Amino acid sequence: MTKRFRKIGIAARLTAIVAVILAVFVVPWVIHSFMKMKESAQTIASASAQNRVLDMSAQLDSLGYDPEHMPAADTQEYDLLRSQLISHLDEDRPYVYVYHNEQEETVVLRSALVLDFLSGNDECKIDLSDFSETALREMQALFVKNTISSGAFIDMASAFIPNGDYNIQAWGKQIGTKAPNLFFIPNRISINGQEWTALTPVEETVHLQSAQSRQLYWPFGTNAYMETYFDAVRELNEWELSMTGKVPDRGIEPVRNADRFRWYSGTMWNDNGVMVAASVIDLKAEFVSWFYRMPFITIALYLIFLFIFYKIVRRMVADPLVDTAREANLVANLAFDEFKPDLKRRDEIGELNRALSDMASTLHTRWDSERDLEDKRQQFVSAASHDLKTPLALIGGYAEAIAQDISPEENARYLAAIEQETDRMNGLVREMLDYTRLDRTDELKNRKTLNLTALVRDVLTEYAPLFEKRRLTADIADGVRIRGDETLLRRAVGCLLENAAKYSPENGRVSVRLTNSRNHLLTVENDCEPIPEDELPRLFEMFYRGDKARDRAGGHGLGLAILQKILALHGLTCKAENIKGGVRFIVCNKD
Repeated sequence: MTKRFRKIGIAARLTAIVAVILAVFVVPWVIHSFMKMKESAQTIASASAQNRVLDMSAQLDSLGYDPEHMPAADTQEYDLLRSQLISHLDEDRPYVYVYHNEQEETVVLRSALVLDFLSGNDECKIDLSDFSETALREMQALFVKNTISSGAFIDMASAFIPNGDYNIQAWGKQIGTKAPNLFFIPNRISINGQEWTALTPVEETVHLQSAQSRQLYWPFGTNAYMETYFDAVRELNEWELSMTGKVPDRGIEPVRNADRFRWYSGTMWNDNGVMVAASVIDLKAEFVSWFYRMPFITIALYLIFLFIFYKIVRRMVADPLVDTAREANLVANLAFDEFKPDLKRRDEIGELNRALSDMASTLHTRWDSERDLEDKRQQFVSAASHDLKTPLALIGGYAEAIAQDISPEENARYLAAIEQETDRMNGLVREMLDYTRLDRTDELKNRKTLNLTALVRDVLTEYAPLFEKRRLTADIADGVRIRGDETLLRRAVGCLLENAAKYSPENGRVSVRLTNSRNHLLTVENDCEPIPEDELPRLFEMFYRGDKARDRAGGHGLGLAILQKILALHGLTCKAENIKGGVRFIVCNKD
């Protein structure tokens, strides 16, 4: 699980974490709100059941009934009382009322279940409370089926008005002659040809037949509400048995359906009778009252917030990191020219980009250095191979000649030539080793303060035989000092003097000048043909012998390269320039 989580992008992970954090706070609040909503729905149901009892007392008073002269059961007055109460009390809270009539007989008055429709121009109420649950379910199915086939219906939560044509016939007795007291108690009822019979027989004195009616009020909006009504009626049956003494008194509180109903029982109307009313705990209505579209709005806002948070994290963190990774891949592939990190950011990603830029710059420099070094190595190997190939070929040729039967004079001459070529090869190898050693040296180990004046004079004395056939002039300043390696500096000065003697003609001029100025520390001039300007910077490259005159003078092309390496270790450099009638080499400060 942890491995899978780590494979998810940063933005998705942070969004998931924020979603969990929000859920930790939101879920308890939602649970608490639902608990409060349920508690409120139960309180409202309890108050509704209690108000039913109070409404009954008020209605009996308003209708002019006397507690001492209540009608007996199954009389015309009893039926009239039921019809009058239906006109004033709604049916969503079923009840049972047990009272005593004038003869002290126990009378049970049950709430009605009304099918309301227009019969001609009069509104008619048909009591369906005495029909079985099976019959009511079949009626419900008929209305629902007809509604679906005919079109939409008007949903009224606890009841609905189906749209369609209905042919309704009923046989039984009728109370009243016109609305709103036109009340029909059926023994049988027929709806669109399907007939049902009531549980308790009723004398069939009236045949009610309606024209096809599209205005019909059916008490059950849904099957769930119908089943809830059945549960309430069953519970009221238990209460009725208890109140009429047919079973032991069950007490005040109900024992079933406490999660679906709230009950209220008590004496009423001057203690004449006991009434029990049931009120449905309508969580749906309370949910609408408490959270009207709030869950959907909350979920929508929750998802929108997470989406915006995800986009922000993607834009501020994930995408820049992806860009940084892409730039890092460019560096890894050595595509330094395409490397363009975002250095304007001042956050951690900006720091990462700047560190990556520094790394790329260092790597680029080192790569260029390594590439230059590799080029130099290839040039070195190529030039060395070229310079070694000729003496080796000569040595091989002379050796073959010696192997033949030749004269002693030729044998001696060939041996001398072999010795000469061998010395030349030894010199080349030594210079190659010296250059390689200097190329790998970063700083001098034997650095000390030297008298450069004395050193130059000693070297001039040492190389004096080279200038016997040339006009040498020297201007050596006194007291010139420098920190460096004496052996290497002697070699550098000797290289300049040897180079001047080698490339100047007989009786040519050679001038040496030493000053205290770091910009013109040592100057060596000699007469010779001018060097092409484009070749002047290359004189200090390995194995470079540019013009034909310099090539004819011999040498391996490593002297000036070694000179430049020695001077670089002392913070100096050497540059060449053409002058009138010759060439000047200037040793000066590297900066």
